[in-house]
Amino acid sequence: MSALAIDLWDKRCWIAVEVDWFSLAKEIVARTKLIPALKKYLSEYNFDTIVVWLPYDLYWKNLRQLDKTKNFIEKLTDIFPKCNIEWFDERFSSFEADNILKEFWFKDNRWQKDDISAQIILENYLAREKNKKT
Repeated sequence: MSALAIDLWDKRCWIAVEVDWFSLAKEIVARTKLIPALKKYLSEYNFDTIVVWLPYDLYWKNLRQLDKTKNFIEKLTDIFPKCNIEWFDERFSSFEADNILKEFWFKDNRWQKDDISAQIILENYLAREKNKKT
């Protein structure tokens, strides 16, 4: 299995990739350029899975972004029919990223936080998949 993951936002998207069961934050892409960027990564690295993070609200109040993300997942399925499209709950990734930034005394930089969140989510997904195989 090789996976590419997307943290989908309205204006920007974060892409993380799996390399030998490790996740690496790869790039920030404008939402309007996401599909061409995914096509590039899929052709260059031959990923078989795209993981999209679902932005569940802890109290199930803000479902607008969740609905938009689910609609995007449906489009991905049509655009990349040979890829396995997965979703993953990302509720606590920002909290974990904040803790990492504080532990290593980084400034609370929005881009660093989202890069770390992207990696955390992909790592959690990969761990889940690895546990399925054992």
